[in-house]
Amino acid sequence: MKTPTKFNRRHWLRLGLGVATGSMAGLSAIGKATDPDTCETTPALELGPFPPMKSRSQLDHDVDLTQVTGQSGTAKGELLEVSGRILDDDCKPVEGAIVETWQANHFGKYNHEFNTKGEHDPNFQGWGQAITNAEGRFSFKTVVPGLYASRARHIHYKVSKRGYHEMVTQLYFDGEERNKTDGIYNDLTHEEQKQVTRTIDRSSALAKMDFDIHIRQAKPGKVTEKVLQSYTGKYKLDCTGGIERLVNELYGKEFTSMIIEITNRGETLYMTMPITPTMEVIWKAKDTFDANAFYNMSLVFKRGADEKVNRLVLAWDEQNSFEAVRTASL
Repeated sequence: MKTPTKFNRRHWLRLGLGVATGSMAGLSAIGKATDPDTCETTPALELGPFPPMKSRSQLDHDVDLTQVTGQSGTAKGELLEVSGRILDDDCKPVEGAIVETWQANHFGKYNHEFNTKGEHDPNFQGWGQAITNAEGRFSFKTVVPGLYASRARHIHYKVSKRGYHEMVTQLYFDGEERNKTDGIYNDLTHEEQKQVTRTIDRSSALAKMDFDIHIRQAKPGKVTEKVLQSYTGKYKLDCTGGIERLVNELYGKEFTSMIIEITNRGETLYMTMPITPTMEVIWKAKDTFDANAFYNMSLVFKRGADEKVNRLVLAWDEQNSFEAVRTASL
């Protein structure tokens, strides 16, 4: 696969880099929650361009995003409490799961080193972390996120727990006009949209939303640790062609090249880039993994004549892919 000089327009629309000229299918009405007896895994959605990176070192990353330690004010915007449970694929609560959330502030700006556009709110924490209790429950206090680019209003979540696959997803707001045109939202089926869309309950002084997230248990033995170690290493990606536009337009920073690092912890494989935190990639078939958290891509490892892994390809499809060359093993 060769790095393309341009991307399919559909990919740019789903990333929020363009404004759709037509109306895609949206939802007319969403209930407060999906059927509680349904144990379907929550749809996995990408991290987006501004997941917590530098902000991970901030001292204040508690469950109240509306106040920042050392600041006397409160974040601007409508206050909102989002509560829910982390459940497994048998609908059982998951205790001790790490739940991370991040989102744009009231003005549509993320607290992120690469997000330089929009108005900063010094009283908005931007990112928070909770650990679920014995009932799998978590709760965050935040604000209704503002709009940016062509994206619909949404909140990001990442759930991690040993013995389970990482879950990266997004929560959407029922009744939003941009739900009809948001590219990521409209890549979902109607049933999947129902799983990640909720209505705000404004019956009390503090607006509330309920959002349960279903995660999937990892099944040991699918790929041995020895096989995964054959993929680990550093891969150099030249930022030319399509990847140049992806990086420059999303992150507002010029990269001539970047290193993609592949690591493993036991029977789980991870990918880290200068523009993303470490994320799990999930085995699909020989040398092929789901890298859904990175813009819904596939990760494919390539081998040389000696059958050793020497390259990796990140791809939406055969016409839209990036190739990185292995420079070192770990």
